[in-house]
Amino acid sequence: MSRKYPQLEAKCRDKWHKKIEFILACTGYAVGLGNVWRFPYLCFESGGGAFLIPYFVMLILCGIPLLYMELAVGQFIRQGPVGSLRMLCPLLKGVGYGTVIISFIMCTYYIVILAWAVYYFIASFSTVLPWSQCGQWWNTVDCAVSGDLNLTNTSVTASQEFYKSV
Repeated sequence: MSRKYPQLEAKCRDKWHKKIEFILACTGYAVGLGNVWRFPYLCFESGGGAFLIPYFVMLILCGIPLLYMELAVGQFIRQGPVGSLRMLCPLLKGVGYGTVIISFIMCTYYIVILAWAVYYFIASFSTVLPWSQCGQWWNTVDCAVSGDLNLTNTSVTASQEFYKSV
């Protein structure tokens, strides 16, 4: 610790050891679960391949420049979202708080989704899958096993009832 300038010692921050660590961290932040399983659905619902044209146009015109700007400002100012936006313009301090709150909400949302995935993964190791047959505590009188010949208009499969009840 420097006796002459102790405040400079406290401001030292960690740095990336390799460039690939930084690139992988940014990629992990930018590519989330929504991109993996929602994007194909959005392509299908919005016109298939025709959806990709405006998507890539907006990605090139807005997405990549805004990502680069955010990274450049963050590295230049060396602060988090609240501090960096406060230094750019004190009125934008609330926007920094908003990004932190949104990040918290999204992390909570992803944790819940991952918990459900772990739950179904563990439940799938049983010899008889709980959502494959009727006779469980969540089934109603309208429960029907897939392939049953006595299906009515009000019949609901066992898997549909499982997902509605859990």
